[in-house]
Amino acid sequence: MAMGLNVAQAKNIKKQNLLELMTHTEAILVGTVSDKTDGFHMGLPYTEITLEVGNSIKGDHGTKYSFRQFGLIEPREMANGKVNLMVTPAGWPGYAKGGRVVLFLHKPASETGFQTTAGLNQGKFTIRGDEVANDMNNDSLFKGVKINSRLSPAHQSLTEQAGGSYATADFISLIETAVKEQWIENGVMTHEK
Repeated sequence: MAMGLNVAQAKNIKKQNLLELMTHTEAILVGTVSDKTDGFHMGLPYTEITLEVGNSIKGDHGTKYSFRQFGLIEPREMANGKVNLMVTPAGWPGYAKGGRVVLFLHKPASETGFQTTAGLNQGKFTIRGDEVANDMNNDSLFKGVKINSRLSPAHQSLTEQAGGSYATADFISLIETAVKEQWIENGVMTHEK
């Protein structure tokens, strides 16, 4: 029953475009997952992900960054003999040691400190070779986004793709430019009317 509920919740997650992902983040990091553990904090299950940061696009987070998101890696037998089934819910990002990622991270929760990506699995992009995509295969990532600036041919090409993998260097370069030049704050990146 719990698994069915998780799948239903995952299907109800609102699709977010790049503007929405960027608006709802405290940090945008590029790096490699160096460790993944789980445990309990305040009675709540978590998975802790440690990232070797290669590029801190938004925020200053040093060369190593750890964060905890809700849910265990896998069910765990407890001291009382019962099994805790509260694993990371469907639709939330999963991580593999050695995986190269671009993460759009929310601000940590005030009470638990738990943190996850904006748009859940939409805000975690996996780098494979020279291509990058989120779990939704970048579907509609630029839908409804207007950029009021002349773009390089590579950046323009990204904005015209309906989905599919992007060239990693071009995607990261676009995000870096948008953050550095404060496109959202200055009205360069807006919603289409």
